[in-house]
Amino acid sequence: MLKQLTRLSIEADGRYATEIELKFLKDYLDSVEVRLNAYEKIRDQEEEILQQWEAVKRNQKEDLFHMGDYDITEICHRDQTNSLRMAASAMLLDELALFREGLLIWYKTIAKSCKYQVYAKINYLLIQDVIRSYLSLEESELMIPIFQLKQTILSS
Repeated sequence: MLKQLTRLSIEADGRYATEIELKFLKDYLDSVEVRLNAYEKIRDQEEEILQQWEAVKRNQKEDLFHMGDYDITEICHRDQTNSLRMAASAMLLDELALFREGLLIWYKTIAKSCKYQVYAKINYLLIQDVIRSYLSLEESELMIPIFQLKQTILSS
């Protein structure tokens, strides 16, 4: 949204924006109530979402809390908290492109260097089901693509 607004202000400098140029803004405003509701639900239930996400991860046959002999439980909790917050912010502001370019490309470098791809593939698939249990269908449709993007980029 912010990137699109910036681009619109540059492109329409000195003239009125066209209907086509304003479409993204109308679409965003049509979805703002759903975005706010989803954001507030995630914010208000963050701890429960994180606990359920961790519980689901612990039920996997793969050990998602160790890298070799190293226990990464604390790192996982920190990263999951940050991941959930950043995803909620990206959804609220409709900033999937900025999120991808700014955060995920940087995080992909870390994931590759730590051989984290298999973990990321499983982890970000699991959170999709957890999120669906906390949000309405309409809200989930705004959040799930962010985790799908994370899963795709970080597991490749």
